[in-house]
Amino acid sequence: MSAEFTMRRISPVVYDRMMRGEPPFPYRYVAESGQVAKRWEITAVILANGNQADPGPAAAIVGGRRIPDEQDDHGGTRAFSAAEVVTVAQALQAFSEDEFRRRFERLDFTGVLGAESDGRPGHGIDIYLDCLRHLRAFYGAAARAGNAMMLWLA
Repeated sequence: MSAEFTMRRISPVVYDRMMRGEPPFPYRYVAESGQVAKRWEITAVILANGNQADPGPAAAIVGGRRIPDEQDDHGGTRAFSAAEVVTVAQALQAFSEDEFRRRFERLDFTGVLGAESDGRPGHGIDIYLDCLRHLRAFYGAAARAGNAMMLWLA
């Protein structure tokens, strides 16, 4: 499983280039965040309520479209169009911190990156709430600016 998560706000033009499979770099980006970093998987499990088939607001971390012809099967680069960013930002905003807390207490995180051997997260709730708040802020800023997003797991 991948250990680092990075988000980049990109222009719709860059998104279109990526989806056409044009050479990958240098892509210019508007802003970058690695703040969620190694806490991405626990945060995603909480947001998805443990449901990988229907991740809901966890799409902010595990969603997006694969970049054409990319060979990385263990994460790699995915992207959201500007319209999809708006949808994800709205889902994150609508997700309550109370529900996040309930899921944190109830879910079993056995086998999840960042979990202890007893299936509990490696950090307290405040660390993961900070991740939720950061995702909301980053996606919200991208949505307001009309940006697309690039996600990278490595």
